[in-house]
Amino acid sequence: MLTDMSINESPVSSNHLLELNCSELLVGMFITELDCSWSGTPFPVDGFHVKNPEDIQLVIKHCKSVTINTNRGASPKRAKRAELTILSSARRSAPSSKALKVDRDAYPVTHTVKQQLDKVYSEYVELQNKFQKVADAVREGNDLELENLDQSIAHMVGFILANPQTLIWILNTESAPLYRTSYCVRAAVWAAMLARQFGVPENEIRLLFSGTLLADIGLHLLPGRLVNKQGRFRKKEFLAYRKHVEFGLELLSQHPELDDRIVRIVRCHHERHDGLGFPRGIQGEQLASLSRFANLAFCFERLLYTNIAQRRVSPANAIARLYKQRELKFPEQFVVEFIQVMGMYPVGSVIELNTGELALVLEQNEHERLSPSVAVITDADKAILDKPELIDLASQQESNGIRSVSCSADIQNLQLPLDDYRFRFFGKKLGLGLLSIRI
Repeated sequence: MLTDMSINESPVSSNHLLELNCSELLVGMFITELDCSWSGTPFPVDGFHVKNPEDIQLVIKHCKSVTINTNRGASPKRAKRAELTILSSARRSAPSSKALKVDRDAYPVTHTVKQQLDKVYSEYVELQNKFQKVADAVREGNDLELENLDQSIAHMVGFILANPQTLIWILNTESAPLYRTSYCVRAAVWAAMLARQFGVPENEIRLLFSGTLLADIGLHLLPGRLVNKQGRFRKKEFLAYRKHVEFGLELLSQHPELDDRIVRIVRCHHERHDGLGFPRGIQGEQLASLSRFANLAFCFERLLYTNIAQRRVSPANAIARLYKQRELKFPEQFVVEFIQVMGMYPVGSVIELNTGELALVLEQNEHERLSPSVAVITDADKAILDKPELIDLASQQESNGIRSVSCSADIQNLQLPLDDYRFRFFGKKLGLGLLSIRI
């Protein structure tokens, strides 16, 4: 596991060479030495600049510490240094966590995105519709009805086990969630994908999906002003908001047949690894692994969206921010495995090329993680192209040089028709309903 270490300000070989933990890297730094063999990495042996958060994530995958040259790149700033000291101290005071066994080969990919796309999207929308009706009924004072959810949950878990990239694509090409409860469905998907990465048994992944989906059901018994509040809570508001966990447990008590692990997820979905969560402030391994998967999933979903209608940051930048919360909200191992399943540039995310064009990531390149297959969707002035250009960045060359990824695009203020692209790059659909195929 990666560990934190404070900035070593004593020179390595001269006063402009500093050894840093990879978690302390900043954009603009120049890396001149690694703590591992250069031959096993995609980096140039004569050193390189850290150009964006994705570069930091890639370095973290290969190294624990590096040496930077402050004469050729950015130096650790005083304010940033103090901030890192606070974070490092907080992580050191967090409880140690025993690593979980990971079996990444437990579920082989059995379907392509093209084969699954239509069925998965249809089931995803249907589950959102069903869950919205459940939430509406609770808000109106009716009982919690769960029977209609079981089949959809089973289907969704089956799709995730067959190929998680299909739902990553669908969720990342969603311009805005369909309902106010859609974030619960999305979080359940993220949690199940992470559990698949660990090799968790299928029956437990179903329980995890159900528990994550229902985790915030108690919110529908709170006043709308609390649920929809933007910004920080006042103390009394926060104490009232915390009660949604208790309300959720009361609703679940209507179903004594529910597995205790589902109830535990609802009880613990606001707890933290460092013990600073609520309602009980439990920490470390007092939290069951399924609850930890749910906690990370909700955190990632909150990083993606500021509210129901607006994407906050790109998936890659949300992952970078998620990494900063390791050992505080959840064990570092969970974040590392989440990065593994999502990839450097998740499918369905928008990136900016070195030419200024925007492109939609279509497929990961396992051998060159910084060079995915993409669809170029705008020109250099960000004007949307009528016909996207499909290219493989690992092999595409132009007369004026090679296209490459510059950074993840901030699409918050760009009017990109992401929903229009969802089915556009996966062939033509033939047939009707369940009998249709894409060619």
